[in-house]
This record gives sequence, structure tokens and C-alpha cells, in this order.
Amino acid sequence: MGPVVQHRELDVRQIPAQNELPTHELSGYSRRNESQRNRPYAVSLWRSHGEQLSLCRSDRSALKPVSTLPMHTAHFIIASMVIFVAPSLAAAQDTGISSSRKYVHPRTERFTDFAFVSPLPARFVNAYPKRKEMGDQYLDFFGVIAIVGETQKQRSDMRRIAHALMGLIDNNQDGLPDDEHLWNKWKEKVNNKNRLVLYVTEQKAKYKSFDGESPSVYHQGWSSFRDGERLHLSNIQEELFHFLQRYFWEMEYPRAFALDTNPRSIAHRAAVKAVADKHYVYDQNCISHSGCLVPEFFFCAMTDLMEGWRGDGFDAPGQAEWRLKGNRDAIRQNYPDMMKMILTMQGQGKLPKKWPSFFLSKNRKIMRRSTNNN
Repeated sequence: MGPVVQHRELDVRQIPAQNELPTHELSGYSRRNESQRNRPYAVSLWRSHGEQLSLCRSDRSALKPVSTLPMHTAHFIIASMVIFVAPSLAAAQDTGISSSRKYVHPRTERFTDFAFVSPLPARFVNAYPKRKEMGDQYLDFFGVIAIVGETQKQRSDMRRIAHALMGLIDNNQDGLPDDEHLWNKWKEKVNNKNRLVLYVTEQKAKYKSFDGESPSVYHQGWSSFRDGERLHLSNIQEELFHFLQRYFWEMEYPRAFALDTNPRSIAHRAAVKAVADKHYVYDQNCISHSGCLVPEFFFCAMTDLMEGWRGDGFDAPGQAEWRLKGNRDAIRQNYPDMMKMILTMQGQGKLPKKWPSFFLSKNRKIMRRSTNNN
């Protein structure tokens, strides 16, 4: 008997027809429960805040206690702290730099100004009135994507999603999409009816409640909490990767990613071979539908072929699912056409080379310099 594979619930009603884009978040296909994928966020949050406190402590020790200073000097110091520290704290909140477990893109200006709009813009709601029930937080991303949050409490996760998306599409971090042709093309044709929507709610039940809507009110969904755990960067990255593949790469690069074509695309052929060769073991409901199989298989392969899929909470996919996990040589040997396609597209800026999590150590160094300077 092979290994027993646990999985998330799979709503067969949501499986897209052939050549049809999904109308819900791909995480619904995933057979892994989010609580099995991600370690509790309490640990990482405590650790990151602890790092910040230890960094600040050395600087504070150089200051004299306020009580030992003359009163007018104390007032001056307190006023100076308010003037100089408050803007830094506000900037940290807006960029998501407050935790070393959050990826922070260094050049955000061309993508979003992080100007949250509340309530949802009338033009956005009027296109599909059902959107009014989604929440009251709206963030524009590059004029192409709307990031919607249920309440103001989701703003932090909306920022995290925006930064991670920037990290994937601007992998060289120069402030522009690496695949400018694709994104400028979308910018020209997008309107409030066909605008793609990334959606964050407090609990999963909220965004899932919209799954039966036609047309769909969102295209990828997350919850800030699931089974008592905080949304993890690994889950943000995985679902954004699925989102980019289904809604951009499949349409723009059909020879590489299209589904159910004759002949099959390179990614589709590789996925079918992986199932046949038992390199990729998945539940039958998924492998029977290309809209689930191909994105899930390609994601698993790219956790090895892109740099930076490592650290706490990055244990998925498991060895029972992806039998070639950690074996790049075997992937190259068994899937030469897919490897050639990946390397070519990466060289052209059409696919990322690194996961945003690759840059986390760099972010921590930036934080330390910023903290010391402040």
C-alpha cells in the first residue's frame, strides 16, 4: 500500500470545464489542509518581534533615563521622538516591514501607492453589485488587479499579498514588471468588469460563500486565520503562483501552459508524465482535471527549481506528493522539455527565478540598519 495522502476538501462543482478558467481560488483544489502546511504564526510573530526588541535594546542602553535629565531636556527628547519616530512607524506599517517574516519589495511606486479606499469604489461595485457584500477595503495594483479586504483588519495581509505579488512579477526588483509586454497589455484592456480580484477575509467561510456566484466576484482568496493559525507567506506565494499561471501565463503563453490543447502544452505533458511515472501522487479528483493537475504539479516542481522555498512553514509539498522533492538533477533528467521552457522563459523575464521568500534574509539586514539608524 502506498502512502496515505491527507487532503483538503475538494468541491467538484468548482472544477472548471476544459479550456475554462477557474472562477474561485485554486486552494480549493489543494488536498493539503492549510493547518498541515503552515506552522502556527504565533511562533514566527514572537520570534520576529523578539528580534526587533533585541536590536532596539542596545541603542536604548546608550540613552540616559528621562528621570535623570532636566525637565525641559526631557520634554525636548520626548517631542523629538514623536516627530522622528512616528513617521518611521507609519512607514513601517504601510510597507509591511514590521516583521522579518514578511517579504518587502524595495520599489513599490509603479505597482501601488498603498492608498486604501473604503468603502469599495462605486464603479467597482456597480459592475457587479454582489461585490458590495465582500467588504470595505480596496487597493489598486498596477491598474490591473483589485486587492479587496473584508475589513480594516485585513489591511496588513493585503499589503503582504501586494508585496509578494511584486516579488514574483518584478523578480529583479528594479521597480518594473519583468514581463512588461504582458502587464502593459493587460493594463490597456482591463475595466471594472474584467478586473482580476484578490480577496482576503477574516475566516475562510466568508470568501467561500461567494464560490457559487456567476460571474465570480474574486479570482484568488485567502483568510487571515484558519484553524487558529495566521496566514503564512508560503500560502500567499503558492496561491499567487497558481493565480499567475491560470490567469496570465496560460493565455499569454499557450505553447508552454495551455490546457487540453492538441498537441498538449509543455507543462500539461510534463504533468501527465509525472502522474504516470508516479513522480507526482495526488488524489484522483485532481489528477482527472487539467485545471487542477497542471498548476499543482508545476508549483511542486518550481519549489525546487526556483530559489528560496525554504524555512519555517515551507515544508509543503511533502515527499509523499512530490517524489522528486529536493532532487533537481532528477527533474532535469526526466523533464528536459519543461526545463528548457522554464530556463528560456526565465531568461526572458516571463517566469520568476526566485520566490519572494528568497529575499527574507536581505530584508532582515535592511531592518537592522533601519532600526539602528532610527
